Amino acid sequence: MKVKQEVRELFPTPLWVLDIAAADAAALNAKLKAEIERLIAPRPNVPPGSNWQTPHDLHTRPEFAEFTQLVEVAGRSVAQFLQLEQYPMMITGCWANINPPGSYHPTHNHPNNYLSGVYYVDVSDGAPELVFQDPRPISIMPWSGKLNRVTANAAAEQAIPGRMMIFPSWLRHHVPSNHGVNERISISFNLMFKNFAETAAAPRWKATAGSSSG
Repeated sequence: MKVKQEVRELFPTPLWVLDIAAADAAALNAKLKAEIERLIAPRPNVPPGSNWQTPHDLHTRPEFAEFTQLVEVAGRSVAQFLQLEQYPMMITGCWANINPPGSYHPTHNHPNNYLSGVYYVDVSDGAPELVFQDPRPISIMPWSGKLNRVTANAAAEQAIPGRMMIFPSWLRHHVPSNHGVNERISISFNLMFKNFAETAAAPRWKATAGSSSG
């Protein structure tokens, strides 16, 4: 008996990974690092394991205009992939993270936004990943000795200077502890539709005369 089998992936969770050419990334990152250092100087005292963050308005500052343009271009590319380019998006927040050795970011997501992302300015060898959690509420994971992308309940993406990751804002993620000797510097951002209620939130159904909906 011959049987044809197909595997269809339902409700995939997209992760967009964009890598800038090494030479371009080196020049951009040098500028970004200098501006971030200027913003946090003099550095406040933070408890061991904690980190520094800049204000969340970097996208409004002229010094970060080149980076803001990069985020906007990447956002439009993602919108085109999702066939949502007719609904313009805006940056709602943009900030730098400075993770000293031993620091980490606990599991979290970014409420009240559609897309979120991170760009890596400087990454030490001891802090190489961003870890995403399985969004499904219940997971059964029989242990066969080796997990794969279908059976695992987490997925890690390598952090590389000049790399940008964009993902749905609801996707929970965390940054493991920095086990290196150098700081890890990244810039996070959020994107949301402009005028969402007026444009992209229209009802998907139309009632007919005499019908009702609960």
